[in-house]
Amino acid sequence: MSTFRRTAVLALVVLLTVGAILLGRWQLQRLDDRRAINVERIAALEAPPIAVGPGTTEAEADGRRITIRGEFDPGVQVLLRGRVHRSAPGLHVVTAFRGEGGGPLVWVLRGFVYTPDGVTPPAIVPPPAAGVVTVDGIAYRLPETDNGGQPIDAGAQLTYRRLDRAALHARLPQALDLYVIEAGDEAGPGRLPTAEPPVLDDGPHLSYALQWFGIALAVAAFGIIVVRRDGRVRPPRPSAP
Repeated sequence: MSTFRRTAVLALVVLLTVGAILLGRWQLQRLDDRRAINVERIAALEAPPIAVGPGTTEAEADGRRITIRGEFDPGVQVLLRGRVHRSAPGLHVVTAFRGEGGGPLVWVLRGFVYTPDGVTPPAIVPPPAAGVVTVDGIAYRLPETDNGGQPIDAGAQLTYRRLDRAALHARLPQALDLYVIEAGDEAGPGRLPTAEPPVLDDGPHLSYALQWFGIALAVAAFGIIVVRRDGRVRPPRPSAP
């Protein structure tokens, strides 16, 4: 191997190794950030529940256990496709909820409804409890997506892949940018099997970091092998008699 090619190979090996190490360190930083957020989330969940009323803001309620008294509005409803409950496919049902006494409007994730393909809404979605009820659950800010929550026309109505702040604001502009995952079971006012709240775990960052460090090690080992093989001096061939 010529000196130029050897230098080029070494430079490429160093570049790839350093790049993989930096990506691994970046994943570790994301892991630290996620753990810090989880600590805050756990502390918020362990705090006493707050009663959502006329003066409650999104910042106060986000990540907290809450209680709110009011009425469901089953005429204002969003379906989230591709959900699973006990290995069965279906949809999550998100319904507007009007707080009593001038309280805020919020969205309540009532729970799960079965549908064979996990996309097409059933002919009848069980309604929530009528009249004034109390909902207990965990409140979260509505997320923002780049695609409006991926709405598709599934026959009778739209379904969404994810909740989206802009899409729900278009449906109910006066509502807080909050949704509440109802606690309890199907005996609650939502009258559906309830959904699980987001899991507070480390995510995939540690696994990704180890993969990047493994790639860095493999590239460095490859470079060492190539250089060592190229550095071997072959014995000269005996000259012909």
